[in-house]
Amino acid sequence: MVEDIVLPKAYSLRYAYKNDDAFVFSLFCSARTELSLLPLPPQQRELLVQQQYRLQQASYAAQYPQAVTLIIEYQSISIGKIILNPSVNGVHIVDFVIAPQFRGYGYGSVILDSVKAYAQAKEASVSLSVDRQNMRAKQLYLRLGFLPFEISPTQEWLSWPSP
Repeated sequence: MVEDIVLPKAYSLRYAYKNDDAFVFSLFCSARTELSLLPLPPQQRELLVQQQYRLQQASYAAQYPQAVTLIIEYQSISIGKIILNPSVNGVHIVDFVIAPQFRGYGYGSVILDSVKAYAQAKEASVSLSVDRQNMRAKQLYLRLGFLPFEISPTQEWLSWPSP
């Protein structure tokens, strides 16, 4: 699958390995900043963050056993990760995080456009969910043509092309 996603020259996707764990954990922390604000002693807060990370990873593995975790690189520097779950009808983006220092420069748009092109070549769709409070990510997805198809109190599910 990763071999079929065409990216601009400076970009690459590679499968995540065990030695990527610290980077992937740092991405989790950057996306869950509310956990660092909890009024807990530092050791207890760190333990909670690690527990939440492990629970997220276990949940993804249980819900999406066919998913692949890919590290996003730009000029051979790891800048993010994307978890893709391919299916007969399309590709579901399980998780997508760009490291904070690389946000706002268009890297995410390039990756999402490449995933959309991959899906379009397969005559398939791309779906994802976004936390309703994550307005920056939601604006990105809407700008790239994703449209909501389901809304809960905490999440919005979006699809491209829209159903």
